[in-house]
Amino acid sequence: MLQTMAKDTPRKTRQRMCVGCGARTEAEKLARLVVGPSPPFVAVDLDRRLGGRGFSVHPRRACLRSAVRRGGLARALRDVGTIEPGVLERMILERCATKIEGLFRAAGRARRVALGTDAVEAAFARNRGDLLVVAEDARGRAESLRRRATSMGCATATWGTKATLGGYFSRQELAVFLVTDRGIARAVLECLTRVEALSEDE
Repeated sequence: MLQTMAKDTPRKTRQRMCVGCGARTEAEKLARLVVGPSPPFVAVDLDRRLGGRGFSVHPRRACLRSAVRRGGLARALRDVGTIEPGVLERMILERCATKIEGLFRAAGRARRVALGTDAVEAAFARNRGDLLVVAEDARGRAESLRRRATSMGCATATWGTKATLGGYFSRQELAVFLVTDRGIARAVLECLTRVEALSEDE
């Protein structure tokens, strides 16, 4: 589904503990859940900005189940009622999708995207590009662009349909585009890592 940034430079990572399995890992690979008492709520806080009691959990079905039934989240949920692991999974997926859409739209407003195969090829010719996004139903030159991106050390991801991608940039359809902003590309990849973890078989 995605290939991470091969040319990324090392950076300091914050460590958090998953309340499902108990393992410590980079915060960017976990989903933060916030539990609040009045009115009772559970929210997904991908940007780690919400107040309230926060818990980190791997976006994996096994960890979500354990967090809800036996882990730290289970104890916190006693104050606000019960919630099914599948509901948490959908909440995380929906929040990730919303954030990804916002990031792509922000890249478009900042003119940090190359839209369509010709524009992507032109950007590659100038050695530009941080994330190549290919629609799930893309055909034609998309695969050769993916190979070229990989050879350049540019991250790649498959996301949405041509209609979905087109909607981000006020087009009817869009098979492929290139993000040329490293910060936005990294934030998108962090969301996609969580989405991919939830889609994996246990």
